[in-house]
Amino acid sequence: MPTAEKEQLIQETTERLQGAKSLYLADFSGMTVEKVTELRAKCRAAGVHYKVIKNTLLKRAANAVGVTQLDAYLEGPTVLAYSTESEVEPARILVEFAKTNEKPLVKAGLIGDKLYDADEVKQLASLPPRDVLLAQVLGTITAPLSQFLGAVDALLASPARLAGALEEKQGK
Repeated sequence: MPTAEKEQLIQETTERLQGAKSLYLADFSGMTVEKVTELRAKCRAAGVHYKVIKNTLLKRAANAVGVTQLDAYLEGPTVLAYSTESEVEPARILVEFAKTNEKPLVKAGLIGDKLYDADEVKQLASLPPRDVLLAQVLGTITAPLSQFLGAVDALLASPARLAGALEEKQGK
């Protein structure tokens, strides 16, 4: 590839990396074209970007935005998966796809300044989606309040039930 094209690719990748919430690297060697196409479609549907780029060019683009943590993982066939919307969705897609297809092998992930190895990325992928986590937190907060309101309601309803029972008894 001529130098001008490489510089253009580095510039485009640098711009994309600046808006990414997370970056994940995976080894896609041994995948068939059909499987790669299927993985790209799943990524596209979830708003995840899937990019195959030469390691040296990716390293230059990443270093341009201050990301040097991934340099050690830029060996062999590498795919970059990232999202501008979710920190965990690229990991979830890569790990779920690898469960059924044995590829791609996740190398590492980066969220903010925190580097995650392959095992930690698998743990991240197993987390419930953000909406579910928020619902769980909300449920944890509201459970004691609803129990308290139930107890207060029972205390307030008990004199009314006693009065109703007394009236019924006197009416006989």
